[in-house]
Amino acid sequence: MSEQGELRFEFGKNWQSYLKDKLSQERIDKARHDLLAFLGKDDLKGMRVLDIGSGSGIHSLAAYDAGAAEVFSFDYDPNSVAATKSLREFRGTPDNWTVCQGSVLDTEFMGSLGTFDLVYSWGVLHHTGSVWQALENAMRCLRADSLFYIALYDSDWSAETPEFWLDIKQRYTAAGSFRRLGYELWYILRFMLGYNPMRFGRLLKRAHEYQKHRGMSLYHDIRDWLGGWPMEYTRIYEVLPLVLGRGNNLLKTKVGEANTEYLFAGKALPPEASRWKPVTLPEPLRWQVDTLRLNDDFSLLDSAKPIYLYGAGKAGDLVRQGLSRRGLNIAGFITTDGGGSAEGAHLMSLEEFIRSDNREAQIVITSSYFDSISIALANHGICKFYNAFPYALAQLQ
Repeated sequence: MSEQGELRFEFGKNWQSYLKDKLSQERIDKARHDLLAFLGKDDLKGMRVLDIGSGSGIHSLAAYDAGAAEVFSFDYDPNSVAATKSLREFRGTPDNWTVCQGSVLDTEFMGSLGTFDLVYSWGVLHHTGSVWQALENAMRCLRADSLFYIALYDSDWSAETPEFWLDIKQRYTAAGSFRRLGYELWYILRFMLGYNPMRFGRLLKRAHEYQKHRGMSLYHDIRDWLGGWPMEYTRIYEVLPLVLGRGNNLLKTKVGEANTEYLFAGKALPPEASRWKPVTLPEPLRWQVDTLRLNDDFSLLDSAKPIYLYGAGKAGDLVRQGLSRRGLNIAGFITTDGGGSAEGAHLMSLEEFIRSDNREAQIVITSSYFDSISIALANHGICKFYNAFPYALAQLQ
């Protein structure tokens, strides 16, 4: 049972519909390509792969097609298990691909699986009702040289508050088919068309090209997003300290599309580690990062101390305007290269900012690359700052 109650979205039925209506060799090839691209590998030959929460099964299939020596897929939802089994049968029911029902929250079950060369779980652990236990249990299947590829919903990629979406998800999951259709139309109108019918052509193009995103389907992903209950948000500022605190290495992160993707290696780097340069981070990692999403959140800033915006693009300008309306002026921008000025404010590189030794300064991130920026700040001993990218997202809607 989920800690958030019996209410649960029918993930498996949605994925069975996807396989029936949308599965194609092109989508399978795209799923395999994106899996290998994020891993930085040409194939998975010789690797034992665990797919936690296999869903439709397309990424288990992608791992099998990429040459994995063994694939073990499991899901909590019986219909997801059936969907994954149908893809295993599609490949001739190979002996080196196992599909079963199980829960990542079942510590005994997870302990019985052994260890794997690649542990993969994309957009799953936050739907268990106990994301941190799920993450801990997933790490039980890592060896010292394993790869760990996960994707988790990140609240700092949301213009709306976590409470807003958690309420929508519960309402959608509890609704009948007619009301669900109403939520789906509302979502498309508000978040994809911006209530502007002139954007309909752009929406059709996006739907047509959406299969390029991990081989997925736009409409099925909309239903998965609206219905994804149980659900918990995470932040990179929580995930990285936990996983790295277990002695693992960070190889890369990627933010966007509501999820943050992470690639970790176990306590020792895998044999082909020359493909990656592990991301260095201080130990212990103790971030103190406030999210600025609403106008009232700017009250967290101290008007008596200088404010620097990290990012001088469109998002930076929107945050600057919001601060100005609150009577707060910025002292400058921090950018990758530095140099010059924007909106009359000085642009400086992070190194230049560090050399200025402005200990009273408040840094506000205003970039979609808040993951890499946060890591860079931490490596310069700056762990207390603000992330205003959600505010910029809200202004763009």
